[in-house]
Amino acid sequence: MMGIPFIAIFIMIGILFEHSYGRVFNPPPYYTSFPDAVRVIESRINWVATDKEPRIYVTGIITNQSPIAWKDVEFECRFYDTNGVMVDAYNRRSDLTIKSNDDSAFRVSVVPSRPAKDYASHKLSVSTARNDKAPF
Repeated sequence: MMGIPFIAIFIMIGILFEHSYGRVFNPPPYYTSFPDAVRVIESRINWVATDKEPRIYVTGIITNQSPIAWKDVEFECRFYDTNGVMVDAYNRRSDLTIKSNDDSAFRVSVVPSRPAKDYASHKLSVSTARNDKAPF
């Protein structure tokens, strides 16, 4: 009989921990409440030959038009051929922190999946970020 109350208490502690975990490690306000707050205002593709394989470095500037500082910005990179067909994509989270109403330079490193001639253009956006008040 002691097992059922113990299991119920254990489940309640787990539910409380899961709920508080998200609020501690990613406290509100959430990036989803500020769509398009962080935008890419300039970007370019730079091809670099390395010892092992070619690399694409996408560099540019982002701007934060919200009153919240954001960190752990995640970039979504899409690459297109000359016909406008998407040939590659890459998501990358950076250690970048951008203050409110400010801009910042960035660099995203991508290992291409195709030859350089297949990459005619690109589109870069910010898919998510975390509130800078998060402790980790």
